[in-house]
Amino acid sequence: MKKVFILIFTIISFLQADYAWEKGLPWQHELEEAKQLANYHKKPIFMFLESRTCFYCPKLKEEIFTKAEFQEKIKKYFIPLILDNSLDADSDVENTGQCPPRLTVSMTPAIYFLGPNEEKLSRKGKKHMIIYGMWTLKQMLAWMDDSILKFEKLYGEKYEFKK
Repeated sequence: MKKVFILIFTIISFLQADYAWEKGLPWQHELEEAKQLANYHKKPIFMFLESRTCFYCPKLKEEIFTKAEFQEKIKKYFIPLILDNSLDADSDVENTGQCPPRLTVSMTPAIYFLGPNEEKLSRKGKKHMIIYGMWTLKQMLAWMDDSILKFEKLYGEKYEFKK
């Protein structure tokens, strides 16, 4: 009986851990829907591209997306969007929409910061706002702040936030 209880507890813990990063955040799964929400709410889009074969995608979701500081900033300043980076027609990642071919990238995880019309919000010293790989919470929050400032310049929306 004890072994059955442990097995059930382990399965439930595993299932909850898989989706802990989703809790509390209004993740979108369709680009067009996210663009409409971004336009309506006057917010930039935080687009996360993942793939089933990516080693760092689940780590990023577990180690960064579950942190209170990240979740607070996403809720307040962004429309969060999660898409599968696969080039084929069907998504191969659960709870993920399909990324349009024009936005697919060569590696994952990848994060875009976009305006409501798919404007890529640039970061300091870089030509584009695609972030590849696994990063720290501090780095992620700094890139989020940079994209908010760029969005403010483009749209004239002012957000009060502290760096």
